[in-house]
Amino acid sequence: MQIKTLKEREKDHLLQVLVKTHWNIQKTALLLQIPLAEVRRKIKEHRLERPSA
Repeated sequence: MQIKTLKEREKDHLLQVLVKTHWNIQKTALLLQIPLAEVRRKIKEHRLERPSA
């Protein structure tokens, strides 16, 4: 069993919420109860990209 780092778990959770909200960053911020700017910063930090349609 591989143990994930806190940073990896954060990335996984953020991506899970982004997918659930169809990449609606405002809804993601509301669900995670963090500022919108923080969601944007974390997306950039984790190098997440919205899948193309």
